[in-house]
Amino acid sequence: MSAIARVTLAAALAAGLAMPAGANGNYPGAGDSPDHVYFSRNKEPRVPDCLDTSVQKAVSRRVARAYPGYYDGRTIMNLDRVVETGYQIGNPSPLARRYCEGHATLSDGNIHRVYYKVVEHQGFVGIRWNVEACLAGLDRWRVYDGNCRTVRPQ
Repeated sequence: MSAIARVTLAAALAAGLAMPAGANGNYPGAGDSPDHVYFSRNKEPRVPDCLDTSVQKAVSRRVARAYPGYYDGRTIMNLDRVVETGYQIGNPSPLARRYCEGHATLSDGNIHRVYYKVVEHQGFVGIRWNVEACLAGLDRWRVYDGNCRTVRPQ
C-alpha cells in the first residue's frame, strides 16, 4: 500500500471515529428519538431512558443474540411495565449507568421479569452506550449472578 493510500485511509478512519455515535444514523433505533444525544461527552443525558425505543430494541436483541440453548430459543416479544430503578455516576466508575426493570412477554407466551442496565461508553470501541439484560429465573449459567444481581443497582 502506498504512503498516500495509508495517509488517506488513516484520515478517513480518524474522521469516522471522531464523529459522535448516531450522527450517521447507524445506531439502534436511529430516527426513533432524534432529540437524544447518545455520545454525550459527559453532558446530560449521558444514557437514554429506560422507555426509549432504541433501548428496548437493544434489550430484545441482546436476549435474541444469546447462545441458542441459553434461553431455549425464547425471545422477547413485548416489554411492558418498565421502570427505572436507579441511576449512578461515579460509583465506582465515572461512567453513567441507568438500571431498569420490567415484564417481558416471551415467544413461548410466558412472562418473566427482565432486568437491564444501560451503560455509557460500553458500545463498539467505547463510543456509545450498551445494554446488559437478564431474564429472572432463566439465567441458568449465573452470568448475571443470582437473581440478575449484576444488572440491578447496588
